[in-house]
Amino acid sequence: MKILHISRTMGQGGAEKVVFQLCKDNKRDQQFVASCGGVYVNELENEGIKHFTIPDMDIKNPLMIVKTFIILNKVIRKERIQILHSHHRMAAFYARLLQISNKSLKHVYTAHNVFYGKQAFMRFALSKANIVACGKTVKKNLVDEYRQKEEQITVICNSVRIPEIIFDCNDNLGTNAILIGFVGRLSEQKGVDLFLKAFKIVLQNVNDIKAVIIGDGEDREKLEKLSNELGIDEHVLFLGYRKDIYSLIKRMDFIVLPSRWEGFPLTPIEVFSMKKTIIVSDIPNNLEIVNPGYNGLCFEQENITDLADRIIELITDVGKLHKLEANAYKDYIQTYNYSKFIADYQNVYDRAIE
Repeated sequence: MKILHISRTMGQGGAEKVVFQLCKDNKRDQQFVASCGGVYVNELENEGIKHFTIPDMDIKNPLMIVKTFIILNKVIRKERIQILHSHHRMAAFYARLLQISNKSLKHVYTAHNVFYGKQAFMRFALSKANIVACGKTVKKNLVDEYRQKEEQITVICNSVRIPEIIFDCNDNLGTNAILIGFVGRLSEQKGVDLFLKAFKIVLQNVNDIKAVIIGDGEDREKLEKLSNELGIDEHVLFLGYRKDIYSLIKRMDFIVLPSRWEGFPLTPIEVFSMKKTIIVSDIPNNLEIVNPGYNGLCFEQENITDLADRIIELITDVGKLHKLEANAYKDYIQTYNYSKFIADYQNVYDRAIE
């Protein structure tokens, strides 16, 4: 089958990584991607996967909508696309419009996050779609907020493929320092500001410790300024976007994910795959993956004192840390099987064609 993925960007987010993985590792079907660009474009091209540049879908003026529609329609007809796989609400809207002018075209939509509002818009966009939710919380959002039929939504939990070779990280992170990592986009959603404020409290109780911020985003400058204002910048490393993410996770003692909201985050699964554990905010989406006290810990959302206490708990109780790590890796093997993830999407494509 010929499948065109439509994503807003191919940047460093979790949804973009899912698109890249589906294109790279679904060897059965021929894959194409349309987006406004990002770090994964070169990697797609290295894999021999065609990428088509379209305007940013967040720009919603009529001229841009017409331009985007024309570009996508030309790609569909030239490449003889059979399935549009949309990964953004606006992408689902374009897919529905394109179905009207291409009668045999099928539509698969993956909901990567929870959303609110624009109910009529979404019901139109999904009216002829085969819907995938990346987790149970996301499925509930589709049913409750957008009146989608529960039995018509397939849940496919995100997964990550462990690289065959993981090189040692060469960064000078300190030989004896305790390393607490954050992995993700530097944005309000991810709550890195909460981590930095909690880390200041931790520094009052623990010596020789560093916070390692892995990732980039629109809030990087603001967060670096916050680190300076808190007087902790000597203990905080901003590494930016990195391709050697698994090498860096292996170097960490554990990871913190203080999200304000999520869809089905990839970071805990990446952490589990490296036999490490994580502290997450207690939002329902995080707790679909992290079982507090079994494979990780959680803290009360927005409560920096509670987060600081959980960080200190893992630093001081090495036995608990190792127990959580062992269970986390067991969960990765048993629950987040990557081959099943790819096969489940292939089944969705088959059902869409049928």
